[in-house]
Amino acid sequence: MKMTPSVAIAKFLEAAGTEFFFGVVGHGNWALLDALTNTRIRGIRARAEDHAVHMADGYWRTKRQPPPPVVVATGGPGATNLIPALAEAYYSSVALVALVGAGPSQWFDRGGIQEAYRHGPEEWISLAKPVTKKALMVNRPDTALEMFMRAYKEAITGRPGPVLVQVPFDIQATPTEHHAIPEPRAWTRVHPPAPSPEAVEEAAGLLAAARRPLVVVSTGVHNARAWSELRELAETFGIPVCTTFAGKGAFPEDHRCYAGVPGRFGDEHGVKAARACDVLLSVGNRFTDLTTAGWTVYDIPGQTRLIQVDIDAGEIARVYPVDVGMVADARLALRALIDALHARGYSGAGNAAWRAEIEAWRRAWLEKTAPMRGQDGPPLDYAPLFAEAGHAIRDVDPSTSVLFDTGQTLCYAPSFFQAASRFIHTNNDHFIRMGWSVPALLGAKLANPDHPAVAFTGDGSFMMTATAVATAVEYGLPAVWVVLNNRSMVFERRMDRFYGKHTFCDYRIEATGELWNPDLTAMATAMGARGMRIAKRAEVRPVLAEALRSREPVVVDVEMDVNSAVYNPVAFRYADDFASRGLERPPF
Repeated sequence: MKMTPSVAIAKFLEAAGTEFFFGVVGHGNWALLDALTNTRIRGIRARAEDHAVHMADGYWRTKRQPPPPVVVATGGPGATNLIPALAEAYYSSVALVALVGAGPSQWFDRGGIQEAYRHGPEEWISLAKPVTKKALMVNRPDTALEMFMRAYKEAITGRPGPVLVQVPFDIQATPTEHHAIPEPRAWTRVHPPAPSPEAVEEAAGLLAAARRPLVVVSTGVHNARAWSELRELAETFGIPVCTTFAGKGAFPEDHRCYAGVPGRFGDEHGVKAARACDVLLSVGNRFTDLTTAGWTVYDIPGQTRLIQVDIDAGEIARVYPVDVGMVADARLALRALIDALHARGYSGAGNAAWRAEIEAWRRAWLEKTAPMRGQDGPPLDYAPLFAEAGHAIRDVDPSTSVLFDTGQTLCYAPSFFQAASRFIHTNNDHFIRMGWSVPALLGAKLANPDHPAVAFTGDGSFMMTATAVATAVEYGLPAVWVVLNNRSMVFERRMDRFYGKHTFCDYRIEATGELWNPDLTAMATAMGARGMRIAKRAEVRPVLAEALRSREPVVVDVEMDVNSAVYNPVAFRYADDFASRGLERPPF
């Protein structure tokens, strides 16, 4: 039978079980959109192309399993709007499939409308290649579906990531003979890699002999859905577990084995545990400057021996030398390690004293930071806001989807917000695009529809993507945006330490110097949402609880302290000149 490539791709996606596509209409993607809207896949119109990617991103982070969501954009400027959001997805290991239009292939190299032609015929995909796992241009209608399937497989195998397929307008709509739509699983399902038996035995030997073993996990555990195996490893052998901010929620934070968040932003007890451990099992974790405080937290290979598990061989020994490098899916690796430790007769009984030491550090840290949590406001500071918000979410629904944007939030949320479930998502891992959370919250809500959804975002981030609130209103999606309003990009005021002043950080009326933002609750109302306000600690729990229980989109304007200090649980030197690497480790 004959069908166009657009219809064939849409039918393939439908057969794969795709639930949602997100996009913006443009003349280059008409046939793609028409085909998708004739399937059972639900379409969500975004107000901008980057919003569509962030919505798909939030959806994937919540599901963490195929089928991935789909994004549809036109060519030229519309496609170019995808790039920053694709970069965020790429460096956060988020699987999604972007379908992008282009002008007719017969017109290539003539400089037709929106063609990227000056260095060769329609070379737009060159922009996408550095920030996608695969980016390709379909060049024939009779091979379009086959090319698409290979890209689709790339998105969901190995380290997950975004892929992009550009289809010229004429190829989208050219009828082509298809015997049948291929069965998706047969062409795209690849079992994840299991660890080498030799690596498992070496790792088990190191863990069994350790006096102070520690596990640190990040997004690799989420993507492998290895939460149960991680908990079993910790509980069975009494091994303490740390998470990065990006890995927050992968392990219960009220568990006796939870050791906090080490790094530039986190807990002092987490940093102390990381510094004191003699064997470190790192699972799906990249050692970034944020998670290592500029590579000053871990003493590898001096005091600490490293077992590094990652599905991407390129991440192993990128920063630290390893005693055991294990290329494997996190769930399969943890399962193998549990079995190997059992086989050795290892009980972990000796870890009780080590856990008690970490617990003493934790109690001391809680006592030290209690005054920070107790600040009343107005204006509010970040420690009391996140502490009270955590209580509110646990009271209303522990399975609430919670998203954290970047900025001063990065200093406080890892430490002061206690996660109640695995539905915790942040882009504060590597690329860290401001405004990500505002549209991403809608994807998270669609993927976790029976529970509330809330994003904590600074006012600077919110203003970059705020029109996603209008999309929530259009589709009747109850979602809550808590906007931390200090009329400043306050995190960047750290410039003071380097230059004795800060510049370009504050939003001010030029004529008067007054700190200023638009009325955020009025903006919410204008877009059809509800606006609420918070100014002091006592208001956080009741207002947030009311917003979470609401059946409508809500923007909560929180009056924050513009003079809030950066909170770091560890002192370290930032590499501020060419001659310095910043690799110093002063004591607490």
